[in-house]
Amino acid sequence: MRPAKLDRETIIRHALALLQEGGLEQVSLRKIAARLDVTAPSLYWYVQDRDGLYAAMSESIFRGCVDAVPDCDDWQGWLRAFGLVLWRAQHEVRDARLLIMTVEMAPAVKQAMVDAVLDRLAAHGLARGIAFTAERSVQALVTGWTTLDRGRATGEADADFLRSLDALIDGWAGVVAGPEAERPRSSPSGKR
Repeated sequence: MRPAKLDRETIIRHALALLQEGGLEQVSLRKIAARLDVTAPSLYWYVQDRDGLYAAMSESIFRGCVDAVPDCDDWQGWLRAFGLVLWRAQHEVRDARLLIMTVEMAPAVKQAMVDAVLDRLAAHGLARGIAFTAERSVQALVTGWTTLDRGRATGEADADFLRSLDALIDGWAGVVAGPEAERPRSSPSGKR
């Protein structure tokens, strides 16, 4: 058997395949090396250790989510679509929650991932400071619901999650609108 072309993307792709096949506990540099018909030390040129591998896997999943968000008319639509993509990924990628809880990314990688989201939200008119907190709240909502809904019927969990996601985004729309959005509105007759 001839070894596959060895590069970081190939290693991560095989790691993600192992994740789907057997869960996070089955992902190891030794098993990836065996799949690629290379020695484990040859992988260290691309991934320094197991923690680095897990971080690269998490980054790949997250970037895939950001790239999967369709074009939207406004920041609310983008943030909702982002939440839905994350929701699907956390249900479809085996042990995604465990991977998220296990990984500590390098600050530069973490910042690049945050910037990828903030750039998209800023392009839709949301100020970066608010975008940062809004995006984090959506990620927390997704991960929280995914953790709490283990074992629930998918359709029921989906509906509850969507209502929660919409309420969260509506809340951020109120924050963006400012104090005027919180004042009682006058009726056409001028009475409140």
